[in-house]
Amino acid sequence: MYENPPIDVSSLPPLADDNFVPLDAGYLRIGLIGWAIFAFIVAVAGVALATQVDRPEIPLAAMAVLLAVAGLGAVLRVLAVRHTAYQLRAHDISFRRGVISRRVDTLPFVRVQHARVTRGGLERLFGLATVHVNSAGPDLSIPGLRGEDADRIKALVIERAGDLDEDAT
Repeated sequence: MYENPPIDVSSLPPLADDNFVPLDAGYLRIGLIGWAIFAFIVAVAGVALATQVDRPEIPLAAMAVLLAVAGLGAVLRVLAVRHTAYQLRAHDISFRRGVISRRVDTLPFVRVQHARVTRGGLERLFGLATVHVNSAGPDLSIPGLRGEDADRIKALVIERAGDLDEDAT
């Protein structure tokens, strides 16, 4: 006979907020550099255009609006990175992100099929990397990790996935 008894939620292991590890500060710097480059281009283009037209207040106003957008984008980037973190536990890996709407993705090691580390140009410049974990279901990517931490996390994920596979057989 098929049974499906309820599970007491209080008996489940907690995903404690204080155990999440924040991303490396270099990841925030990469995002802020992007916004600074955007603001510089807007400022140069706005001033250059203002010197070429009869009514300079129009390109200067547009420049001011775009610089305000860049400033807001930078502030939102800071908030987003400060609310982004990961957590490794004995049987799973979790990734938390979001400022207004929080999202936590948890991937059990038993579902892992593949893990890899990537390092883009700016990431290499700052000594950072991204861990990508592919699974039988949703995948998980954790950016903004120090390179050596990313390599260790990848090795741990693969080891734990292999250990769980051996336990199942």
